Amino acid sequence: MSVKGMRARRVQLTGAVLLCGGYLQDVLMTLQSLSIRHDANGNWQVLSDPSGVSRIWSLLSFFLVSAGLLTFAAGYLVRRYGGGGRTPTLEHSRLGWRHLCLALGWVGLLFFGGMYAYYFGLFALIPSSWRHNAGLASLGSVSMQIAAVVIVPYYFRRHLHEIGLKRPVLSWKIAGYVLVFLITLYAVTLITGSLGSWLGVNTDSYREQRITSELQNAWWQGSFLLKLLPLLATSVIAPLGEEMLFRGLVQSTVTAKWGNLAGVLLSSLLFALLHADVVLFLPIFVMGILLAVLRRVSDSLWAPIWLHALNNFYASLIDLL
Repeated sequence: MSVKGMRARRVQLTGAVLLCGGYLQDVLMTLQSLSIRHDANGNWQVLSDPSGVSRIWSLLSFFLVSAGLLTFAAGYLVRRYGGGGRTPTLEHSRLGWRHLCLALGWVGLLFFGGMYAYYFGLFALIPSSWRHNAGLASLGSVSMQIAAVVIVPYYFRRHLHEIGLKRPVLSWKIAGYVLVFLITLYAVTLITGSLGSWLGVNTDSYREQRITSELQNAWWQGSFLLKLLPLLATSVIAPLGEEMLFRGLVQSTVTAKWGNLAGVLLSSLLFALLHADVVLFLPIFVMGILLAVLRRVSDSLWAPIWLHALNNFYASLIDLL
């Protein structure tokens, strides 16, 4: 690669880091929007109010993401069309920090770029009835996961086995692990609820309440297909995107560099943090660990994808009943 190409690659990596900062800033803004109040029963309850986010934080997020989008795109365009040159040899592996950053950068480019394009112009081209439809709105809630489903397999198209997109090794050990997964997750949910009652904390999640509202509102709007969109978003798109990101991309890379334990713990921690759910942080973190171990045990990403999808599908059905 030429000197110009190396500089362009550094520019692109800088943009990717800025976009990763945009992810973090989004989580911090969600946390800033939270408030703790007493509910009707006198218990403490965590509520989300987007109007509570300061303008400074909003502007910081806007400039961080905008700089990331422009820098990442500029670096790529120079490398691709400006005579920067491309690596001529086929890589033996893409499990490295550079490729982790670049893959996340492409996800951010599609996610944040699409979001900005919508809010700064495209929304005017969409009929008002579509914009206010709960079923279609649910797709916006999983826009990052949609970006991951598109980007991650394409970026690793010659290295799909490295991120676990291959046939799982099925055995009775896997079946036993799935049973342990269900029992453990149920036990953690009970412990969280009991601990919340003992401490006088309402464990109803503001994020789960929003998902429930989308599911129930969509059920009374539009055609049958639109009614199913929130169920599709929570039970198919979200598990696919999140598993490709956290168990496929992050866990595989960290495991290759720092070992299995670091891969499991770090991917699970990021999985819980990016959900930005204070109330259910512990159950989500434990769920991340269980899915990460299943990814390791089955040597495939499909096993945690299916289990994650079944878990979300069951929760969505409970919300609708």
